[in-house]
Amino acid sequence: YITSAFLAGVGGLIYIAFKGTVGGIVMNIGFSLYGILMLVASVQAFKYARVHDFKLHRQWALRLFSLAIASWLYRMYYGFWLLLIGYGHTPHFTGPFDMVMSFFFYLPNLLIVEIIIRSEKKESRPIVKFIGTIVFTISTLFLSVGSYYFTKFYWGPAILSWFN
Repeated sequence: YITSAFLAGVGGLIYIAFKGTVGGIVMNIGFSLYGILMLVASVQAFKYARVHDFKLHRQWALRLFSLAIASWLYRMYYGFWLLLIGYGHTPHFTGPFDMVMSFFFYLPNLLIVEIIIRSEKKESRPIVKFIGTIVFTISTLFLSVGSYYFTKFYWGPAILSWFN
């Protein structure tokens, strides 16, 4: 898992360096930062596992997981946005929504993980634990509902059409 995430980060950075992204400079910066964060999280998760510091390993593994699912969430965010709002997206991914999404698909995930990590500390305040629980619950509901509807109306029919 860590190796795959590391290679995805390296591959993405190399691709951006040579080809760039469809969205231009803003997307190049956003996706490059995403790749760098994937590299850092994968190296740190591996490093702390090797030295048997499983508390820090778990924290970095959570960060890495939140980054790894970001590419899936990127598609879900776009799907919901286009279904419900539709404004701000251009075919070349240079609209206002596109520019925000160059960073938004992974930064909130990291924020949620940081809230969860901090809420697990013994000295954390009850409000931090409460916020962590609420954010985690809302995120889980979003992912569950989104996954169901996208599978039912988009991914599922597309996959089934291959067999017809």
